[in-house]
Amino acid sequence: MNTETILAGCKVNLGLRITGVRADGYHELDSLFYPLDEPHDQLEITPASQPGITVHCDATGIDPVNNTLTKVYAAFVDAAGHAPAITVVLRKGIPSGTGLGGGSSDAAALLLWLDSNVKSLDRSTLIKAALCAGADTPFFLQKSACRVQGIGEILSPSIKNFSGFWLVLACPDIHVSTSWAYAAYDAAFSGQIDLTKRPCKVNRTICSNDLESVVFARYPLLARIKSRMSHYGAYAACMSGSGSSIAGLFTPADEIMANNAAIALRKNKLRVIIAQL
Repeated sequence: MNTETILAGCKVNLGLRITGVRADGYHELDSLFYPLDEPHDQLEITPASQPGITVHCDATGIDPVNNTLTKVYAAFVDAAGHAPAITVVLRKGIPSGTGLGGGSSDAAALLLWLDSNVKSLDRSTLIKAALCAGADTPFFLQKSACRVQGIGEILSPSIKNFSGFWLVLACPDIHVSTSWAYAAYDAAFSGQIDLTKRPCKVNRTICSNDLESVVFARYPLLARIKSRMSHYGAYAACMSGSGSSIAGLFTPADEIMANNAAIALRKNKLRVIIAQL
């Protein structure tokens, strides 16, 4: 085996409803996920002499021993019985703490590589292995727009077709901890709301994100960016996942407004991605 380079894209949440909290502390959700090619991470996979997996990353803050790649590798070994000794060099392009699922995407990319090169697992086993790395990981196994429920393991076709819409994604230099965001939500709304099943409605509130209230309170810049998206003509806007990226949706006819919004936001020294869904 020679060195192989694989790319791992990201995802954007177009709405997120918290529908329940399980006994193990995991939150159930109802969300729309869309895959994006940019920004992306890059994984360089090389044969190694020592058994197992060794991970090197060009970004700080990632534990080289306990991360989504080592977790999904261990899960694959448990399911398949073996895996080649490899070294993975992870080059980050997806900013962490932005709700774009970079770590989950990396894990899914490695899992699919292992599944293709070592042993093909059945779908349910593959999803189970993916969940060991993170609740968002199963989504990245299929890389198509879909409704995501449960803790991330229940995937179904998207209930709303945004094909042709323009997405303007602003990624401020703010890291939002996913565990903090959910804990803050629980603390803020404990006993105040009934976390029963609440379907994600298909209308302009499709971009409603239950986590915005607590995240925006701590990071007011994010609320201002969302407001700017609406000011620039977005059909709808919301925070992606637990933050901090802000997604603005523009109708297929509003390409010029989408481009103008991206230009204006970049003038505020924000990293901005524009793509057609």
